[in-house]
Amino acid sequence: MTCQGAQVTIVPGLFFHSGRMSSFLAFVPILKGLYVIFNVVFIARFYFALRGPGISRAARISLCLLAVALSLVFPVTRAIDGNAFWIKALSFAGHFWFAFMYHAALVWALLCIFRLFNRRFRWLVIAEEERVRWRHRSCAGIAVAAVVMCIVGWINMQYPVVREEKLAVPAGVAPLRIAALSDLHLGRLASVGFLSGVVDLIEPLSPDIVLFLGDTLEHDFAPSEAQAIAGVLQRLKPRLGIWGVMGNHEYLEERGALSKRLLNQVGIHTLIDQWVMLGEESNEKILLIGRRDRFVGRKPVQKVIADVSEEDKDALKILLDHQPTDLEGAEKAGVFLQLSGHSHNGQFFPLNFIVPFLFENAYGYYRRGQTQYWVTSGVGAWGPRIRTSGRPEIMLIDLVPQPDVQELPQ
Repeated sequence: MTCQGAQVTIVPGLFFHSGRMSSFLAFVPILKGLYVIFNVVFIARFYFALRGPGISRAARISLCLLAVALSLVFPVTRAIDGNAFWIKALSFAGHFWFAFMYHAALVWALLCIFRLFNRRFRWLVIAEEERVRWRHRSCAGIAVAAVVMCIVGWINMQYPVVREEKLAVPAGVAPLRIAALSDLHLGRLASVGFLSGVVDLIEPLSPDIVLFLGDTLEHDFAPSEAQAIAGVLQRLKPRLGIWGVMGNHEYLEERGALSKRLLNQVGIHTLIDQWVMLGEESNEKILLIGRRDRFVGRKPVQKVIADVSEEDKDALKILLDHQPTDLEGAEKAGVFLQLSGHSHNGQFFPLNFIVPFLFENAYGYYRRGQTQYWVTSGVGAWGPRIRTSGRPEIMLIDLVPQPDVQELPQ
């Protein structure tokens, strides 16, 4: 096995001086401000919508104070350290509230659209004396619908699926079975037990290689759990090993160096603008390339593999890049297959219809020339362990030799 490429030393804090990461972090205060404004507007609107006979002022105040308390739990638990049970419980409540508010706003928006069209087409005529009752029913309906959507999304998260794909390679290339997964976001809300369930799905597939495509660890991952994670991953025994890259979340909270050390510690050989030649002993010649996340700056793919020997440049090239960007760079470098994650396929409906505008290929299979791309929706989730857009998934890709496929990209 040969491993080459620039050795990247990540000094804590260093990557925050990069322009892209600084730009990314500049949005954080804006997002926090939007979260506060949205909660204030929504809770105030909820309070005034509940006015009228049937609901006392004390009940309205109590419900709104509860909403205010829940809205504060989300940012507070993200700001404190520790993984005690009570912190995890509060974190779950805060993240559930985040998801609840999102889906409540979605239902509210749909209701507003209905009311707008109802004024024109008069589908539903409400008597004046019934308006207060219908307003109360609307509030209850929004809350119930949002809770149901969150529960369905949480159940959906518990049952990842395996997406299978077969890709043809030239007859002279050895067959290869790849298991790839992304965006586990292991931390307070995604425990060792969740990873164990994922490994239960991968084990019987008998992959030749297992690839982690970034955001494996969340910023609140406890280093004390690394040993347990390593124990779970030891159940996977792919003949070509377990490899991976880091995603943008692994660089948050100045944890870049720590994340890399933890990933290697648990058994995921992490490549950061580096390459490794696999299968030399069996003459398979697989050039596995791992890119640094684009938010912290990285080299073009061609520069990453510039020191590959001439005799090895015709090897099967597989590129791991957490974010599905720079597809042209992979094509120019003669990459056969690029694997990415990051987009979550939106995670929440209807964001799955928005992310395609952010990436050339936001989800699924894509092709540019002879280079092929697979973007997974991820097996985990950011923040709330809820997915109302698509299924959590593991990619299983079989490279199958075919006589009609002439050559690999160069």
